Amino acid sequence: MKTIHLEVEDSTYQTVLNFIKLLPENRCRVLEPELSTTEQQHVHHCLTQIKQGNYSEFEDFDIVKNQL
Repeated sequence: MKTIHLEVEDSTYQTVLNFIKLLPENRCRVLEPELSTTEQQHVHHCLTQIKQGNYSEFEDFDIVKNQL
């Protein structure tokens, strides 16, 4: 199986979740987040920085960026 991380607006979240639940269980399932609230906040903070073009929190990002 492959994993997809999908970010949707709050207003469409339940609709997307309901659709996924219609799919056969052996073909698709919803994985509940395993991150703590603190970890989720940190991820959100990092994604916000990335959207603003700020990669200062990431070590050696230029090396990774050049490999992409």
